[in-house]
Amino acid sequence: MNFDRDGFYREVGLRVQMQRKRAKLTQGEVASDLCMPRATYANVESGRQRVPIDVVWRLAVLFNVPVHLLLPEPIRDSRSTAALPGLAGTGQFYATAGGVKVGTE
Repeated sequence: MNFDRDGFYREVGLRVQMQRKRAKLTQGEVASDLCMPRATYANVESGRQRVPIDVVWRLAVLFNVPVHLLLPEPIRDSRSTAALPGLAGTGQFYATAGGVKVGTE
């Protein structure tokens, strides 16, 4: 299966940024709580930095949200199995016979 790793991390970064702004925190405040340089955290939000799973977990705790809100859902196209209800058109990742694509069906 092909995987759009860059697209995946861009989506994670957008979700993290959205939650940070909802929590009314600065990049510097979040970076400090995570014990990482602000520039590294900024790279997480921009999708240029791979995010270790423990950092995703700590972000969820910091933002007081479930971990799944920070990660895109894999969605299968109609050639494999039915799409998960309620998730189409939300910038999710779709597993297709030819690999993974980003976007709506």
